[in-house]
Amino acid sequence: MNVVAMPSVAVPSMKDRVPEAEWETRVQLAALYRIAAYMGLEDLTANHFAARVPDAPSHFLIKPTALLFSEVTASNLCCYDENRELVYETEHTSSPAGPRIHGSVLDARPDVMATIHLHTTAGAAVSAMDCGLKFISQSSMRFAGQVAYHRYEGLVHKDEEGPRLVNDLGDKHVMFLENHGTLITGRSIPECFLLHHYLERSCEIQVAAMSSGAVLKEPPMEECLKMAQGWAENRAPPANEMVGERDFQAMVRKVEAIDPGFRV
Repeated sequence: MNVVAMPSVAVPSMKDRVPEAEWETRVQLAALYRIAAYMGLEDLTANHFAARVPDAPSHFLIKPTALLFSEVTASNLCCYDENRELVYETEHTSSPAGPRIHGSVLDARPDVMATIHLHTTAGAAVSAMDCGLKFISQSSMRFAGQVAYHRYEGLVHKDEEGPRLVNDLGDKHVMFLENHGTLITGRSIPECFLLHHYLERSCEIQVAAMSSGAVLKEPPMEECLKMAQGWAENRAPPANEMVGERDFQAMVRKVEAIDPGFRV
């Protein structure tokens, strides 16, 4: 992969204007955007990730609509309150769809600290399959019994879709927006990153396997559920504080070596 550092969109630093916990979350979320750019997950300027502000749980951070993932920094992230109003004045804003999707989930799920919504080729392909996610790989088995689906309603332009989306998500952390893409939630930014990684791998494997035309070996559901249960137990407290941290920090080091500008 040829990687070129992209110039960040400069704005005045927010470091001295926000609490330390918010700044740390801003840096971590900006890193997540840069990681996604490095991994080729951008859909031009579309798609968003969001993170709850620790000291103000009704507030959340999200990418400005006009920016590529590779242009996001800790300071140019938008901060919205529970009324979807900007907390800090900025020339950059997010389209209504971003705060509508992510804000609805964060409002309804106090256990969720971060959300990822993407339109990757593999994720969108599986979202369009009547069979949904098939548990045919070790990556996908960890999601057995843990996947939600939300039927396609067109572009997310209406507030009324938020409650329906949240209702379909329920208490799960992974959802396919049918004919659209994926939505992942996590109890931390690193956990959200890790869940998305394995979901994306699951979708890529499924698309490749089904495209081969070969008869698929599908393990018994009880075996898949056993695998999922083992994964869930590994994520239970107190281990949940560490879920995804090792892999996330490894990727942070990778993107920081290319361009540390996301930290400003």
